[in-house]
Amino acid sequence: MRSARTTALGLAGLVAAGVLSACGTSTEQDASQQPQGAALRIRIGTQEFPEARVLGELWRQALATNGYAVDLRTGVGPAEDLDQALAAEEIDGYVAYTGTVLSVVAGEEVSGLDPEETYARAEDFYATQDMVMSAMTPFENTDAVAVTPEYARAEGLTEIGDLAEVGSVRFGGRPEFEDLRLGLLGLSEVYGLDDVDFVPLELGAQYAALDEGEVDAVDAFSTDPQLEGGGYTLLEDPERLFGSQNVVMVVGEPKLERIDGDAFLTVVDTVNETLTEEAMVAMNAQVADGRDPGVVARSYLEGQGLTTPLDLG
Repeated sequence: MRSARTTALGLAGLVAAGVLSACGTSTEQDASQQPQGAALRIRIGTQEFPEARVLGELWRQALATNGYAVDLRTGVGPAEDLDQALAAEEIDGYVAYTGTVLSVVAGEEVSGLDPEETYARAEDFYATQDMVMSAMTPFENTDAVAVTPEYARAEGLTEIGDLAEVGSVRFGGRPEFEDLRLGLLGLSEVYGLDDVDFVPLELGAQYAALDEGEVDAVDAFSTDPQLEGGGYTLLEDPERLFGSQNVVMVVGEPKLERIDGDAFLTVVDTVNETLTEEAMVAMNAQVADGRDPGVVARSYLEGQGLTTPLDLG
């Protein structure tokens, strides 16, 4: 069964971008332009939402600059589909979120785990599957609780638990959020948020509902494009109810051994270490405005000085 988070992210991407590539769409650096291209081919898969496509493009373009011929396959499916495709050698690697891998693929609990704990447990799981993870990004894309800055100031809100002191709260979210442990049930159990009038909203409509005063707080994702510019405030989740969701590339270990794995991971890790939440929100906002993910990725890599080959020893 597909996780609620995976499904929600896919729908959020569809709302944000307004268009979604067909499953199986691929782009590839011409191997003839790279002297080692034929030996350094790799197939990377992504999920179905724009952020995953941007991440795939960032890696594809940076790897191509450093001699790899990358077949980027967008819209392969959610985490469990990507994991199965990698195990079946239909792809060689994929864009993964550590918490989703741990909860959906490995079937483990994620609440309460910080990024390092989540990464370590996901790494241990992958070791049993002959798969290897890159270093994780600084940014993570988790469920979050958003309010307007005005409401946060008026009620003295900095953390999710502060909402329990407000009194009755009109809380908006996708319909299934009401019955999820990583949703309203968890907010009640962990933060004592019991006096809630839940307002079901279509995914993508929650920010308009905040703007129009229809709700006081909403379920959001921490890299939503609407968060660019500071128009909304995300409340801290100190108990890590929603877990941790940093991004990694997962690669089959046998493939890694055939493509100069140290150099490959150095390129991916170099890109990953630049990816802050601010940078990812900004790129997501550009895609939401209609820019092609490949163009957005290229512009970002140029700004980071990553469009020339790295010194890989």
